[in-house]
Amino acid sequence: MKNDELIISSEQSIENIIIDSDTASFNKDVIEASKSAPIIVDFWADWCAPCKQLTPILESAVKAYKGQISLVKIDTEKNKELSQQLQIQSLPTVYAFFEGKPIDGFSGALPENEVKEFIKKVITATGGDKIKELNKLIEQAEKLYTDDDYEGALASFSNLLSAEVNNAKIIAGYGKCLVKLDRIDEVTELLDGLEEDMRTDKNIASLIALNQLAKANKLAGSPEEFLADVNANPSNHGLRFKLAEAFLANDQKEEAIEQLLDIVKKDRNWQEDKARKKIIKLLEAFGEDDPLTASTRLKLSSILFA
Repeated sequence: MKNDELIISSEQSIENIIIDSDTASFNKDVIEASKSAPIIVDFWADWCAPCKQLTPILESAVKAYKGQISLVKIDTEKNKELSQQLQIQSLPTVYAFFEGKPIDGFSGALPENEVKEFIKKVITATGGDKIKELNKLIEQAEKLYTDDDYEGALASFSNLLSAEVNNAKIIAGYGKCLVKLDRIDEVTELLDGLEEDMRTDKNIASLIALNQLAKANKLAGSPEEFLADVNANPSNHGLRFKLAEAFLANDQKEEAIEQLLDIVKKDRNWQEDKARKKIIKLLEAFGEDDPLTASTRLKLSSILFA
């Protein structure tokens, strides 16, 4: 299976709340990430029986906060230098990081109630209510965007940016509004100003994909230019692909996806898998929060694995 086919899997990470990391990625995954929200770091090893008891408890407790806190897991056997730098002397060891620094921690496999109490204490100490309120404001801005109120959404995301300049979700929302308002120069300036680590964030990747899609749409034409020809030549995948692009340019996403799925169903290998690859790019541009993403992934899966 090719790497870009992984996007059709039904097993998606929950907003990257729980990830495995290593020495090379520790700065990005923990130090930088903890500047936006608290991070719990679980230092473990495969030979450590108490680790295997603690990790599932940590995962469950972190998931319960739905994004207010994240869990990063470090295999100490594969990252010995990092473990030495952080003076990990026994396993399991858990550290809580916030604003780039460790703020609390414990060693040993605590019972579930004590783990929950530890995480609750970290959330409270790092302004958990503030994070919850911020997420609510982001949801409100995203709702404006979904309702096609791009000016209103832009104003909301702009206000949020003044408070959280390094929040990838806010940056991406702001940028997507600029794309929809055809303020392409500002989008380019926004993207050019981002650090390389930020550009790999899934929210920013979605913005980049949407921006590329918008540029392509300018040359797509209107659906009416292709509908009659496609109906008269239903086996002409080139015409159907152009119709899909025209639907996209007209912001008719579902119609575009259906045309592309039709090509994949009839001839997946057409022009080196062009239709499926287009769908993958579209899902990246739509983002995981778009209901069309999940439904399209299921449809694509049923076609590919029929």
